[in-house]
Amino acid sequence: MMSFDGPAPALASRVEFDSPSKPRTEKKKKKRKKVRKSDPNLFTLDISKYCAPSADIHPNSKMVICSNCKAVMTSVSTLQDGNSWICDFCGTPNLDLQLEGFTKPKSDDITFLLKKPEVVAAKDKAGENHNVIFVIDISGSMGTTKEMNHIDANGRHTRTYVSRLDAVKKAAEFQIRQLKDESPNIKVGLVAFGSNVEMYGDCHSEMVEFKRDVLNDTNQLTRKAEDLKNLKPISKTFDKVIKTLNKLDVRGNTALGPGLWSALVMASSVKGSKVIICTDGCANNGIGTLPDDYADELEITACRDVYKGFGNYAKDNNITVSVISMEGTDCKLVHLGTVAQMTGGTVDIVNQANLNDQFGNILTSRTVAVDVMVYLCLHHSLYIRDRDNLAVQSSTKQDQLGNVTEGMDMVVEFGVKTVSNENEAPMDISEEDQQTGTLAAGMAEAPAAAGMTEAAEGKFDFDGPQKSTPVSAENVFVQNITGEEVSSSSSQQPSSSQPSKLPFQVQVKFTTRGGEEYLRAVTIIRECTDQRAKAEHEMDLDVVGAATSKTVSEMGLAGQYENAMFALKAKKNMSVRRKIQPQCDSLEFEVEALGNDTDDEYYMDDLSDLQGVLSEQRRVTKAQLAAAPTSKSESAYSHYVSDSVANVYYDRTNKAMQKFQKRKASKK
Repeated sequence: MMSFDGPAPALASRVEFDSPSKPRTEKKKKKRKKVRKSDPNLFTLDISKYCAPSADIHPNSKMVICSNCKAVMTSVSTLQDGNSWICDFCGTPNLDLQLEGFTKPKSDDITFLLKKPEVVAAKDKAGENHNVIFVIDISGSMGTTKEMNHIDANGRHTRTYVSRLDAVKKAAEFQIRQLKDESPNIKVGLVAFGSNVEMYGDCHSEMVEFKRDVLNDTNQLTRKAEDLKNLKPISKTFDKVIKTLNKLDVRGNTALGPGLWSALVMASSVKGSKVIICTDGCANNGIGTLPDDYADELEITACRDVYKGFGNYAKDNNITVSVISMEGTDCKLVHLGTVAQMTGGTVDIVNQANLNDQFGNILTSRTVAVDVMVYLCLHHSLYIRDRDNLAVQSSTKQDQLGNVTEGMDMVVEFGVKTVSNENEAPMDISEEDQQTGTLAAGMAEAPAAAGMTEAAEGKFDFDGPQKSTPVSAENVFVQNITGEEVSSSSSQQPSSSQPSKLPFQVQVKFTTRGGEEYLRAVTIIRECTDQRAKAEHEMDLDVVGAATSKTVSEMGLAGQYENAMFALKAKKNMSVRRKIQPQCDSLEFEVEALGNDTDDEYYMDDLSDLQGVLSEQRRVTKAQLAAAPTSKSESAYSHYVSDSVANVYYDRTNKAMQKFQKRKASKK
């Protein structure tokens, strides 16, 4: 993973995942699976670290962008004749720039102020004024009790039975009380769902109840929820909110989907808002009703689309959604958790006694920016790998993230383009368009931003442990994870002439909580290598380990556990090669000590832990297939992921680098 303080990337090739071949016998021949050989051509993006202006700030009018790939000119760019720029990334000639009085940026990390806020919203002493919506399950199962420790007024320890709902109410009340004391301008809303959905808003208006006849009608749900969007600060509503909270009682089944949608609409009035769902069961009433264990592919796809729709609405409105479920229950988190994963929230299974701590963790997780868009621009000889569309080889990538919380990251994998793609004209540009402009002229439709992992000092580690980026003169077999080649055309071979250095640019467009809108662009130049052994020897195992954990977990959540197994084994094999290769005399580079062997042990142990989770997923899928009432293919049941397994996956996809290093520290 090239975090730019991460590992050195290498080239992509083809490898067999099977163990070393054994002598063949006539009785049994084992079919071998072939997959793309794993490499460290990847990097992490810690987006939260780039949602703040750099030291080098310029007005919007000073930004010059490529008319084709939208790369931003920085200190590494070269002006020709003082008025033309051949783009360092796509090679497009940007002519007649009319740069009189223009001074080329002196930094490779520059920030442009795009817009100042017209009106700065009033903030409390904690600097927050967003919405926090508690979405509480009041279905019949929330009345289930559990024996818990209790300390009375005299400090004596006693044992008492507490229902799940009572535990939720107690934890929520404690956190709401803290919000009133520490962030009085935050606005708190309540939504409860059982057989019906009860929208209380800030509890100053009459409760709106959605009954069965409208629970599948998003238009009616939206219209009613819109009436309760304008919440008042908790400093003014605290007493009524607590009184309403404590009156909640269990009844009926689980209209979770309508409850969640109503809460999202309510939260959408303020950017940076949070929605916290607390439930112990599967959605079985209204929109978002979850399929049973033997549902067909159409039902599963339709259900996933509903929760992806919830996630997209939340992202578009800068809402972070977090999900809390109870130990020993089945909520089908693999579906419900999608909304949290898409919005940078968390998914947790907790003991009733730990509810207060988890509520607190969610509420103290700081939103650093809203309206965040990420844009990554690579040299035209490279492409960004897209697991969902392996045939596409694009050198740019855009993501709209909405809210970004502290530690939020993403993983980008890349490879070397084939000759046929590399030699394509990047875009048909007329002579009049062969010039760059400012944001106002050319950036309106341009993607906005991406960020890379920073060193502890807040800057890129340009001279980090690895200095190489992948370029190969060898044949590159672009394959999907099952070993099926994307293109077997002999004409599609990598270029035999590759530069010795390549540029990478990350852009992050964001709006601060104060309302300022910025675009931050960071460019670095990396040396290239066509020696896989060199790149693997220099890779940073923390970066590769975090990226592997994240991407493999995402495959598991998508039901692609077999593909995830192959990818996991490939990363393990890469680590084994890393230790073996320096012992060979044929290496064409100077070998340095690998350092502490325990780093390799932590890396391999962590991947082994994940392999165990994948094995459990496969076991459950096989069991589902065996118990199926009708004959179906195995893929029809690969969507079934138990809540315990889904919880592990979601934990590894959220703040991957932080979580990997935390797991590593716990093993020391």
